[in-house]
Formats: sequence, structure tokens, C-alpha cells
Amino acid sequence: MSKNNLNVQASEKVSYGSVLKGKSLHNNRDDYCLKQISRIIDDVIAQTGNNNPSILEIGFGDGRHMRKLSSIYKNASFTGLEVRKKPVDDMVELGYDCRLVETEEFNDFFKSGETFDIIFGSGVLHHMSDPYKSLESLIKLSKPGGTIYFTGEHHKYDLLSHLNAFIKKNWIYEKNSLKVKRKYFKEMLGKNTKTHHVGYDNNGLVICFERLNKLYCKLKMQKVPLWNCLTVFARVD
Repeated sequence: MSKNNLNVQASEKVSYGSVLKGKSLHNNRDDYCLKQISRIIDDVIAQTGNNNPSILEIGFGDGRHMRKLSSIYKNASFTGLEVRKKPVDDMVELGYDCRLVETEEFNDFFKSGETFDIIFGSGVLHHMSDPYKSLESLIKLSKPGGTIYFTGEHHKYDLLSHLNAFIKKNWIYEKNSLKVKRKYFKEMLGKNTKTHHVGYDNNGLVICFERLNKLYCKLKMQKVPLWNCLTVFARVD
């Protein structure tokens, strides 16, 4: 399948992280994402009793989440999808099952009938030309009772993330976020799943500072869309 059919906003040369720099800040943010994803995996294992879940990561970037999670959940099987060729090649060389995305119709990408207990991603849906259709195709890849979880998703009203993109001069790779609205995710998930939640969470700048983040959550500032990303959760019954 030709990648001309793909309209995901991504580049081999662009950095998508926060404008804030610093190893400790980066580690705090990375730890936050890993804790959120680990909580989902732990819940699935506890509810199903399946200690060998199949896990699919969409847009794995440099692969740090997959590498870390695979060291924690040694019995789980991990598969990764990424639109950029170099990260795929790097992870394959390390022995991971990682594949180059050639279509946003993800259920068409898996021709062998593969399904997954957990499908997750961090800051990836808003890069897609049709995030709702793409998420709907992921539902078809989920096993009955499977969980779908995306965190750190920029959206139309997320002004702080838009500002960050302008400062970093990578707006062209973030422009699809203007298509993303909480309302439309809820409508789509309502048609396809019984259990779902779409909320505001994960301010990409605030979570870099542990003490500030605690105060931020105590004041319930994560409920404000203007400077928070979306978190999308669904259980496919």
C-alpha cells in the first residue's frame, strides 16, 4: 500500500516535546505517562486474570515507553506502529515487533486477524487527518473486553499546546489538532462502546514540575480545556 494514502502529520526531523528543556523535567513528564499507562495495564491484568496481555502502542516515537514497559511486564507481548521509518528500524533492530504505518485505517493494516488486549498511545491521535475514524478502526483491533487508552492529546481549545507548537516552529505537524474535539470523541465512542470516558488531563508543561503538579491537581485545574490535553478511555465490550 502506498504511503501516499497517508496524511499523518509527522516528520523524521521534528521534535514534538515541550519547549521546556532539562533532563529532570523530561523524566518527570515521561514518568507521568508511564504511570498512567501502567495503571491501565495493571487494571486489565487484575480484571481479566490474564498475565500475558497483548499490547499495541500507536505512535511509539523513540520507543522509550515500549522498552520500559516490556521490562516491567515481561510476560506481555508488545507490538508497535509508527509512521516514521527510522524509529521502526531502530526498534526492530532491538528485537521488537514494530511496523511502519501505511494507512490510518489501522484495522486494514493488520490482515492476519490480530487483536489486542490493550491499545494505547501518547500524543498521537491529534496528528491524524481523521482522528475519529482512526480510533474507530482501532476499536476493531481490540479483543472483547479490551481497553483503549490515549493520553496527552492536543485539541481545538488547547491553547497552551498551540502556543508551544508555535514557539517550537512545528505547527505544520500539529495543525490536525484543530479537528480534535472532546464532543466528537464521545459521540463516536458512544456508538461503538458501552464504557468510555473522554476528559481533560495531562498539562504537558505543569507535569514537568512535581510540586506544582500536586497543587495544580488539588485546585482541579486539569478540568480546564484551555491548557490541558485530552485523555481518551474506552473498554470494548
